[in-house]
Amino acid sequence: MNRVFPPLALLIAALFLSAAPRPAVAQQPGSILIWPINPVIEGDNRAAALWLENPGKTPVTLQVRVYGWAQQNGREAFAPQEEILGTPPIVSIQPGERQLVRLTRTTPPPTVAEQPYRVIVDEIPTSDAPTATGAAVSFRMRYSLPLFSYPVGGAQSGKAKAPRPQPALGWRTGTDADGRFIEVRNMGAGHARLTDVAFVAGDSRAVVAAGLLGYVLPGATMRWPIPQGVTAAGELSAVVNGQKAARIERLPE
Repeated sequence: MNRVFPPLALLIAALFLSAAPRPAVAQQPGSILIWPINPVIEGDNRAAALWLENPGKTPVTLQVRVYGWAQQNGREAFAPQEEILGTPPIVSIQPGERQLVRLTRTTPPPTVAEQPYRVIVDEIPTSDAPTATGAAVSFRMRYSLPLFSYPVGGAQSGKAKAPRPQPALGWRTGTDADGRFIEVRNMGAGHARLTDVAFVAGDSRAVVAAGLLGYVLPGATMRWPIPQGVTAAGELSAVVNGQKAARIERLPE
């Protein structure tokens, strides 16, 4: 049964930037470096590599788990699964050291266009971890990364890498008990990563999200609140999966 992670009881660092051999931006002191931050398992490959590095001055212990990822009723839902395993599942990293974690597929490649997962990396408190005098709460870092598994390329192509499935998006606005929202529906076979989202009307541009707004998985619909002061007029523009900013079609009322 799918379950949604509860509201933020831990400090969550969500990493959704484009892949790079090393992280382009250093994390906060005491946190870790992770790369790539959008891992994929291609075609007939069995695994993807995930690197964890400790740039701090004290050892860190981390737990790596992989969940099935779905979006239901506009919310993220994570479910236990055994198709992808992170090994080793628990690592201890000394200051200045790094650790390789393999995200290994234990079943044949998917038959769907893409299969989504979430990689959750949690910091595990240790008994010798320093604590501030008088501190009442000890926060742990949590990192959440998207992971996509892809099928083998067509037999006629003879290639392991199949063409990337594409999203097909539509949007509308609405109002509920929490206020105004924007709703984005994905009718395509591939996920959509939405960044730099804004309403554009003539020469005016009302920014909804300057960075990452979120993901919409195939067949899913997601909602986000419209920031106060933003006029939801005109067309919706967004950068989808790192491509050039483009207009998204409005859904019929």
